Amino acid sequence: MKIIDFEEVKKLAKKTKATDWYNWVEEVLKNKDIFVMPPKMSIPQDSGNYYHIMPAMYEDENIVTVKMIGRHFLKENEKRPTMMADMMLYEADTGILKALMDAEYITTLKTGVVAAHSAIKFVKKDFDTLGLIGLGNIMTVFFITFINKLRDGNDNRKLVVKLYKHHQQEVRFAERFSNLENITFIYCDTYEEVITDTDLVVSAVTKADKNFVADECFKQEVTVIPICTLGFQNCDLFFDKVFTDEIEQIRGFKYFKKFKAVANVSDVLNLKKKGRENNEERIIVYNYGLGIHDLYFAKKFYELADVNDIDYSYPKSKYFI
Repeated sequence: MKIIDFEEVKKLAKKTKATDWYNWVEEVLKNKDIFVMPPKMSIPQDSGNYYHIMPAMYEDENIVTVKMIGRHFLKENEKRPTMMADMMLYEADTGILKALMDAEYITTLKTGVVAAHSAIKFVKKDFDTLGLIGLGNIMTVFFITFINKLRDGNDNRKLVVKLYKHHQQEVRFAERFSNLENITFIYCDTYEEVITDTDLVVSAVTKADKNFVADECFKQEVTVIPICTLGFQNCDLFFDKVFTDEIEQIRGFKYFKKFKAVANVSDVLNLKKKGRENNEERIIVYNYGLGIHDLYFAKKFYELADVNDIDYSYPKSKYFI
């Protein structure tokens, strides 16, 4: 059995390209039907803490994974993220545990990449403004992947990127990407400044108790990607199209029955449904999170990992008591 911890996953991620991550996301979405993905299970706790348990199977590659992810607010003097995740990887046809892996890096990585994939697929063709809210790890992955995918297609257009000001995150973010050409960063004091007259709005805010802005702030041709699905509930009532990684996971949304149109991203990729049809459509994309993306990223990193096996004894006979 291999133990692939956070630092090892981080090293493995650096050996791959953002365009590789993008392609992994698309590969899974296009072939979603060949994976097995039971509904995620949840264990709520006090004060908004929780665990999610996410199983998945990829029989063609003989892999089963189980991810345990939880949000737990920091206790005094603790140094860790509020979100923590781990994953077990099994050989599907034997049930033998092959690896224990950190899943916090994988979760952050695939979440940001999925958002970038949605942005590339559904933003209007002549976009030139982005509005970003919540400038932490996930948004950093989003921006790395989004820009690298554009550049990989020789798209070096000029972009104005509006950053919501919060605890100097906007300064850190802009400095991180200060080497990029043709990108101008603007610091915004309000959500209205970020969203008004913006082509692509992306939010990675993990806590919001109301909508960020009124309806009139959203321009006609906007694409909105609420990575954590919060703060844009009013859009559900008047946007032209809603896309999602899995309809069954958002069926419980308050205004689900009032969506004008809803479709799975996988159906758009496989040409079963129309995506953006013109520059006038307002589109929102809810990616609730697929355990099969975690599985696929874990599979790729497991194959790349050069760590020693450790002895993990499992029963070798039927009768052992």
